[in-house]
Amino acid sequence: MQTFIGPPGIAQGEHEMTTDDVVEALRTLHPRAAHHPDLRTAARAVAGQRRRRVHPLRSDCAAKPYPAEERYRDRRALMERAGRRALEGVGMPARDIAGLVVVQDPSPTDTDQHHLDRDLVLTLDLPATTARVPLTGMAGCGVVHALAVAADMARVGKPALVVAGEVHQPLHTVDTVDTGAVSVASLVRQLMASDGGAAVVVAPEPFAVPGLVIEDTWQYARHDAHARSERSAYRVAGHPGLSALPWLRPGRTLPEFALVHPGGPDPLRSLSSAAPLPRRALETSYTCMATEGDLGGASVLQMLSWLHRRPPAANAPGLLLGLAPGDLAAACRVRWTRRVPARRPEPYGAAGRRAAG
Repeated sequence: MQTFIGPPGIAQGEHEMTTDDVVEALRTLHPRAAHHPDLRTAARAVAGQRRRRVHPLRSDCAAKPYPAEERYRDRRALMERAGRRALEGVGMPARDIAGLVVVQDPSPTDTDQHHLDRDLVLTLDLPATTARVPLTGMAGCGVVHALAVAADMARVGKPALVVAGEVHQPLHTVDTVDTGAVSVASLVRQLMASDGGAAVVVAPEPFAVPGLVIEDTWQYARHDAHARSERSAYRVAGHPGLSALPWLRPGRTLPEFALVHPGGPDPLRSLSSAAPLPRRALETSYTCMATEGDLGGASVLQMLSWLHRRPPAANAPGLLLGLAPGDLAAACRVRWTRRVPARRPEPYGAAGRRAAG
């Protein structure tokens, strides 16, 4: 059974900056690491592109820490705004939502009483009986995995809202190593980092607006006692999920567009050299990642927002793919639809949508 993805709702941090702005701020705040060749190489690869962050580059309160409580509030606010925009985009009232899938990284600690899935039910005014699925520890494949879960809900008649978000530490509080020197890897990540929330509605019936049809879903996890952590470098070209994905094998119809999150422009280039995907299929992924930065797992929904601005041909086959260190992967085989399929007479958001009750 097919399911339908509406246009994404996107909420971004209020402070706009370029990669060059971030580099100059890092040189001021962390002079010990400012001239490391990895930092300069990364800056050249992504220089001049736009980033949006919750916090400004510089602050009069430079010594102020960024406590978990404040970070949680910032993330929840972005995710709430994104969720509302996703609902508005398809003309669906919150009361029609039956499922909520929240990508929540990092996961709550034993002492953390905050749970985004519970709080978003309240702040978005969803029904108290909404089925909640919090997903944690999934890194870059979190949103695509969430879409697969939401599609399962939609197939049994439960429209679901998928919500994700990322808020990074302010530049003056980036991770440090035991010696007190700033980790170069943490500085390089700051060059790509953007803050924002993203959300979509997944429903069993078509919407009155263009969007994606999910035709099939796929998930992959390989247990490995020596699995690489999210902070470790890894080559996307060698990710076992790529060779395991059945839709990219010889003889299969290749996607005309692919929205892929492997972590940045270099991994995307690695992917295009290893997988049978034409460069043009990854164009939206390249452009969005370079221009908007890295929203973590929510990046795939940011890419989908870009796809809505420059849509493919009607019925074009596509692929949503998330790859994460630790050998996790998730994918959705999709198709672009520009108009409401005729088989559903009362799509969500149409003037003739059935009355609630």
